[in-house]
Amino acid sequence: MSRFSLAWTAAVLLLCTAPLHAQNLVTNGTFTSNANGWTLSAGGCTPASWDGGTGNPPGSVLLNECGESDSDPFASQTIGGLTPGATYTISVNVLLQNPGSNFGTGKSFGIFLDNEPGNPLLFTEFGDGIWHTVTVKFVATSTSHTIIFASELDARTPGGPGVTTDVSYWIDNVSLVPSGVIAVNAVPATSDPALIVLGALLAACAVLVLRRRHDLRRRR
Repeated sequence: MSRFSLAWTAAVLLLCTAPLHAQNLVTNGTFTSNANGWTLSAGGCTPASWDGGTGNPPGSVLLNECGESDSDPFASQTIGGLTPGATYTISVNVLLQNPGSNFGTGKSFGIFLDNEPGNPLLFTEFGDGIWHTVTVKFVATSTSHTIIFASELDARTPGGPGVTTDVSYWIDNVSLVPSGVIAVNAVPATSDPALIVLGALLAACAVLVLRRRHDLRRRR
């Protein structure tokens, strides 16, 4: 096998294993300069707000109120152009505001579809001070849906924590794309570089294996 063939085979392997990319359907998912395009909660003692000093990179929305039992801080956006029956993936970077908070049995942060707190897609919780990537899938039943991110969830939430929580989070790098693809403007969370390194190592290993096979054939 020639060196050209080796390079060609390695390139094909990379192309075959690389994920497809698609335009992010979310408007202003990176919050770089503002929270335009989003509806932020205005209830409770303080509203959810844009934060230019925190993010991944800076520019995010802080979902923080005072732990009221009758409201939750949220950020929502209605997404159009969907295909009914198709599966879509929502992705968001999440960072706990106050490590050491009183947690909500693992369900203080949630992603909802069309209604909060009535239609939860996912519950989660983080106790450290690093960014995490959270993903969830849903099947569209309409050409448009509203995605909602909320924190400080409480007993009003079906399937939720069962208690009133005051656990707040920043969100950043929100994307919504058809399942099986990656948003072109998606940014990995700080806990995700290992995936990038792993991909590079796999590609390098493929090249080394091909070279070894080539050397063995030459020796014969």
